[in-house]
Amino acid sequence: MKPWDHDPVLTEDRLIEIGRLITAGRNHALDRYDPSVGCDAWTVGCEAFKFQCFQIETASYDLPWLEVLNSSMEFVFSIGGVGMRFYRGEPSDPHERTLRQSFSELAQMSLFAEEELAKSGQTILYRFAVETDIDGSITQISFVVLSEGQPLIIWPIPLDQPVIGIAPIRPERAEGVVLPFPKVSPKKGDTKKKTRD
Repeated sequence: MKPWDHDPVLTEDRLIEIGRLITAGRNHALDRYDPSVGCDAWTVGCEAFKFQCFQIETASYDLPWLEVLNSSMEFVFSIGGVGMRFYRGEPSDPHERTLRQSFSELAQMSLFAEEELAKSGQTILYRFAVETDIDGSITQISFVVLSEGQPLIIWPIPLDQPVIGIAPIRPERAEGVVLPFPKVSPKKGDTKKKTRD
């Protein structure tokens, strides 16, 4: 089952876009890494988290389907009204902190009809799992649908997909202006004639 089979708002393009935003944030943190001034794995992790949040929050101003529900350290955002978070770790083995539901997520769940929630009979969580290498670089991002702490869906995000243009690569240029040829004359004050010896 694909995420969009589970919920139609979780489209492939949207999930890939969030994966790219998370990647951009972590890459900014890695670009700033400098052990000579005291950077270590902890500082990279803190900056990566904050920069990833910043990327998502900034994109939410332009993308109508993306909204930040909680911009605190318990960062929660929604895709098409579905609340979710991201964490660093394996998608098949979420840690306890990942499984906690935030107040923002619970409030978002209250938007569903009671019959819908009763029908599922389960607590469903939506997460982006960010797997990293020893140097902190991203090896894989997966979108995970969790039920009762167990993954129902793990969808590896294809980050190598071609970028879908949000804005034209080459913006339209204004029409050129025809200018007259410049007047070329000797430099004023240069009255000496060159003589041959």
